[in-house]
This record gives sequence, structure tokens and C-alpha cells, in this order.
Amino acid sequence: MAAPELTNPFKGFHIRTEDRSAYDTARIKIADEMRTVIDELLATTAPLEELEQTRAIIDQAVALLKTRPHSHEYEGPAEGSLAPMNSFLDRSPIIGAINPLSVPMKMEVDGDGGKDSTVIGRATFPAAYEGPPGCVHGGFIAAYFDEVLGMAQSLSGNPGMTVHLAINYRAPTPLKQPVVFRGRVVSIDGRKISVSGTLHHGETLCAEASGLFISMRPEVFAKLVEIRQAQQK
Repeated sequence: MAAPELTNPFKGFHIRTEDRSAYDTARIKIADEMRTVIDELLATTAPLEELEQTRAIIDQAVALLKTRPHSHEYEGPAEGSLAPMNSFLDRSPIIGAINPLSVPMKMEVDGDGGKDSTVIGRATFPAAYEGPPGCVHGGFIAAYFDEVLGMAQSLSGNPGMTVHLAINYRAPTPLKQPVVFRGRVVSIDGRKISVSGTLHHGETLCAEASGLFISMRPEVFAKLVEIRQAQQK
């Protein structure tokens, strides 16, 4: 019997294929509260006694989650992209509503969904993302560009992984203010997909980005998953 044909694991990773369950909705609410905890922890002037009380409450919450055995071994965002795409959409450290590390950024496509469309990402970065005073850390800007340009290159129909990402910072990106990322495909040359993007706060150009992605062979991605699973044992 012939082995099943592998398909590109990144194709359509940004498309939701099913509604969130009540279970995931509950986890999203918890992730929202965790983001609030991070913000409050950075800004609080509460006395030591209240901090200890807070820690005790958080310890109780963590203990409650640990009392239930995991139904299956955790699949991270990357491994989850081999399964229904909703895993990446919800768990991504950039756009995943369940992942408390994310803002999360809201993504949309302006156009027909083809390679000539523009990907738009909207975000408001809280205090935890601060670099220069009152401004977003440049490393986070690069990470969010990677996500926007990654979604843009996926519109090529045969997407892959980041090979090169360059950022030109034009003006400070403010915290706690809405900003807009845009990304598009510039050219496709075989497996090479060139992309570019911008970041604006209102009319102000905060940063520009260019990137090169290489369409990944499915067997290479499958090998990475195999190595990851072996390391967990």
C-alpha cells in the first residue's frame, strides 16, 4: 500500500475551519484575565501582604488546573498546524486568543484571498510589551511582522517558513494605541516568496519590513514534528 501523500502543512493555516467550542471559549476568558494580571502586576503599588494574598490565589488556580490529567499530549501551534488549522489560530503566541502571551492581533485579508491581496493586522500593545519609555519593544514589532508577512506569503498557495526578515524602524510605536500592520507578496520565484510590510499608527509610518520565505516540503515539516515528539519522551 502506498504511503499517504503529504500536503503543505502551512497552506490555509490562517483560515478558521470550525467554531470554537465552549471549552475553548472558557480558556480564552482565562487567558484574558491572565493578560490583565500581567498588566496589573507591572503597575501595582499594592503592599507586600496583598501581593502574598494574590500569589496564594494564583497558586490555588494553578493547583486546580493540575488536578485534571491531560487528555492528550499538548500540541503546540506548529504541530497543531498538521491538524485542523484552528489549533494555530487559537494557540499562536501572536494571534492566539487562548495563548496569554499574545495581544492577540486581529487579522484580515483585503482582497480576494489570492497572492495579490493585502493582509491587515490590528493590535494594541499593553505595557508588558514596552521597550523605550511608552513605546513597543522592537523585538515584538519584528515578531508581529513575521506573523503578518507569514500570513501574506501563505496567500501564494504554497507557503513556507521565514528565511530572512529585515525591519527598518521609522518612528516610535506607541503603547496602548491602535496600530495597523500590512503585508503583501512582492514576488514568487519557484519556492522563494518575497514579501513586504508596513506598520502605522494613524498616519505615522512606524516601521517597514521585507522578508523572504521558502516553501517547505511537507516531509521536512513532518520530520521536525517527529524530532519534537522524540524530545518530549
